[in-house]
Amino acid sequence: MTKFLGASGDLPTCPDPVVEAPHRQSVSGITVALRGGPVWVDGVIAADPAGAVLEAYRTHGTDFLRHLTGRFALAVIDRPARRTVLALDRMGIERLAYAQLGESVVFSSSAEEVARFPGLQARLRPQALFDYLLLHQVPAPDTVFEGVFKLRPGTCAVLEGGRLTVDRYWTPRFADGRAASFTELRDELLQSLHDAVSACDPDESTAAFLSGGLDSSTVAGMLGRVTGRPPRTFSIGFGVDGFDELEYARIASRQFGAVAHEYEVTADDIVDTLPRIAAAYDEPFGNSSAVPTFCCARFAAQHGVQHLLAGDGGDELFGGNERYVRQRIFEAYRRIPSGLRTGVIEPLVRLIDPESRITPARKLRSYVDQARIEMPERLESWNYMYRIDLGAMLDPEFRAAVDTRAALRNMAEVYRSSPSDDFLHRMLFFDWHYTLSDNDLRKVSRMCELAGVRVSFPMLDPRVIELSLKVPPAMMVKGMELRSFYKEAMKGFLPDRILRKKKHGFGLPFGVWLKSHAKLGELVYGLLSDLKSRRIVRPDFLDTLIREHRDGHPGYYGYAIWDLAMLEAWLQAHASARPSGHSAA
Repeated sequence: MTKFLGASGDLPTCPDPVVEAPHRQSVSGITVALRGGPVWVDGVIAADPAGAVLEAYRTHGTDFLRHLTGRFALAVIDRPARRTVLALDRMGIERLAYAQLGESVVFSSSAEEVARFPGLQARLRPQALFDYLLLHQVPAPDTVFEGVFKLRPGTCAVLEGGRLTVDRYWTPRFADGRAASFTELRDELLQSLHDAVSACDPDESTAAFLSGGLDSSTVAGMLGRVTGRPPRTFSIGFGVDGFDELEYARIASRQFGAVAHEYEVTADDIVDTLPRIAAAYDEPFGNSSAVPTFCCARFAAQHGVQHLLAGDGGDELFGGNERYVRQRIFEAYRRIPSGLRTGVIEPLVRLIDPESRITPARKLRSYVDQARIEMPERLESWNYMYRIDLGAMLDPEFRAAVDTRAALRNMAEVYRSSPSDDFLHRMLFFDWHYTLSDNDLRKVSRMCELAGVRVSFPMLDPRVIELSLKVPPAMMVKGMELRSFYKEAMKGFLPDRILRKKKHGFGLPFGVWLKSHAKLGELVYGLLSDLKSRRIVRPDFLDTLIREHRDGHPGYYGYAIWDLAMLEAWLQAHASARPSGHSAA
């Protein structure tokens, strides 16, 4: 895959304004470099993305981004105007990091490439290492490197006259009035999904991920409809109860007459791939489902597949995550007058022992404790790293170097910046940043790239996004039923059992296998042992966590162990990176 790396300004180390880019056009001192595609300009798909963007910039000036949709990370370097514009697509499918260097700007799809640019040599940020431990990723706009930043979805950075400003160029317009009829919305959904898969230009080397969920099943079915051939599909199993969805993938395969392929991930796969996966990311990344994603993409590549279609995005567009209904229950508590809550209910509830053997009393205490936390911080109330005593977890010197509330404030800023006051809309907008752009899309894109396979995301086609914005919240999620509109609209296309199935994640049974697989234990416990010397977390905390995992819930403690092991694996793979302001590593 071609890198996207460049710099603007008269840098002696970079006389050419763009070093590498998959798409590039120049005219009259203006250069456009672009990674991604497809790209639409004023609703028309561009055969030459860089050329179309260049023409849009020359026609509309700095307002050109309002005319673009699709998938892109781009740079416009206007030497006559001494202006550089960097921009990321509306959903953050691509990735764009940058750093200002005097009156110039360095940019790349990789934060590490920017950090290693001559003249920068940025060091690691202890704050970002803590944010990773808390959130399992380093969310935009920050990166793990000092002075290097990432663009959030739908934003741009403009360097002009030596001054760099960051702004949002696209804000979604959620339905706030009378919606179209269900029939009209359904027909538009089906047409937009068909057009989205068609826009991916599928050919004989194209296949689809198939988990058996709503979105991967939809994409696989549409692939067959668009091409007129049985779709090739690739599915993952684990052989562990509670993690395996192959039953539903097989149902979808039969429905669409797919040429189905299945791969069972084992603990040995983790041992073989963990160091390689950690090294592949430009920043620490803790989503353990990167392992099955890579295994599936590699398996597809071994069968001659060069292009995979993924179903990511549907839950965040059409209301499919369990927290969308669960958090409504907590919001109901916050509608009680504050005086009654703080003056009567909460003092009484605090008298209940949180470990009470009386189940209703214990649940009441837990409910009030969680409901008191404002959104979106409440989403982290289950998080082991959020709940732990930081004094017992962090090395004292490291803790003194970080702000343990900074990441939570950034989350609140994104949540509050939603253009709609509706609770579901706020949740969706928040997830576009933290669940999609920073997490799931990054996971799938990088793992496919590592496997040597191109990936497309039809659910994030501009037409599908625009249709989702027209669906009012009451139609999208009815009561406690997730994705009400989508399920009703897809009747007759998707199998009934898939429409009725409960939401199932793409989790890895890492915590289960860690208890019994000797080689996996040797690898992971070795990484944790090495982490002890870095003075990030306290050695006795790691020992306690290992004991809690062995004696307690394998999944809950296992994900915390995974994050810590991946941090150490990343630090070892990127050994040239050194923290600033702290003696770790």
